[in-house]
Amino acid sequence: MADAFPPPEEWDAAAADRFRDECFEPGLRRIFRSVVTDRIPTDELPPHSPLLFGPEFGPFASDREFASDFYNEIHHQGTSNAYTAQAVPMVAALASDERVPADERASLTTLLFRVAAETDLLSADVWPRQHPQADPAAAARARAAVRRALPELAARWDTASLDVRLALAALCASFPEEPASFPLLERTGALAEDLHDSRPLSGFLRFALLTGTAPEEALHTRVDELTASYWRTTPRELPARQRAVHLLDQMLAWLRWKMLPNLAE
Repeated sequence: MADAFPPPEEWDAAAADRFRDECFEPGLRRIFRSVVTDRIPTDELPPHSPLLFGPEFGPFASDREFASDFYNEIHHQGTSNAYTAQAVPMVAALASDERVPADERASLTTLLFRVAAETDLLSADVWPRQHPQADPAAAARARAAVRRALPELAARWDTASLDVRLALAALCASFPEEPASFPLLERTGALAEDLHDSRPLSGFLRFALLTGTAPEEALHTRVDELTASYWRTTPRELPARQRAVHLLDQMLAWLRWKMLPNLAE
């Protein structure tokens, strides 16, 4: 009787692990890996690339779990490390590739804004102290890397979704001196007029334009007005643009959390 049944197959642990990873690997990780493979030369891959390619990471239960690990590895709790600058070209490539879903491109562009604005954000958070995890040299290198990527990102404005444009507006406002920012700041004002029926959206865009163009005292005054009624306050001893960038970050987070998901429904 026993001879009628085939012998049990030998357990292949490696094959089981591959099957598990294929079944549970989020689609977003596959998209990211495809884009990075196509756009970043192998010898220029940053130390974070094992998150996309390495079997030692995962399995991830969802796109969000993977994305959370990916972003946190690059900019841990809002601070740059020795390798953050090396990751910026990879993030910029992902943020400007149409294969990546629009909401994720907005998240990637927002990440680049926060990397570029790290010193302003941390200074406003803990002034007059220094953030205990801050590495000013690493933050400066990361900001310079974002500056180099800015023209590529700014060129996507005309075809970008609204949430990507909002993040681009904040990013350009944090680099008001850069030539790539000039036309986008003008378009930010035009988009604010187009969205005049939505006070939160048009208000954010007008404030981004103000952040990039207003003189010091006028910017201080507007930040004081806005933080007196709703937003988190920042010390007036800080430069006005630092305070304004900190406020832009608050506004952008609120719009992406509260308002934009409802517009997409």
